[in-house]
Amino acid sequence: MEQSVREFRDITKRVSTSTTIALWVCLGMTIAMFAVSFAIPPHGVIDGSVFKAAGFMFCFATLFEVREAIREGLGVKLTHGDTTIEIRDTDGEGPTNE
Repeated sequence: MEQSVREFRDITKRVSTSTTIALWVCLGMTIAMFAVSFAIPPHGVIDGSVFKAAGFMFCFATLFEVREAIREGLGVKLTHGDTTIEIRDTDGEGPTNE
């Protein structure tokens, strides 16, 4: 368990501070939108526009992750029809579980 925590900390050290802040802002705004929509009349109903806005927030979060992957030298593939976002090693090898 300690080794996996150390590995996770080593990986996250390479993530830029601006990306971390942007992801937390996107997450916080999404949670706030859901909470406010749930609290305002009609109570207990989350409007469809809030779900759409939350989807946009997660799209922005994905773009920050793509930027970070490009900075790390990973391959990025984006497709619009049926929405595919793929980030992988440029040498074609998959992740290794050691």
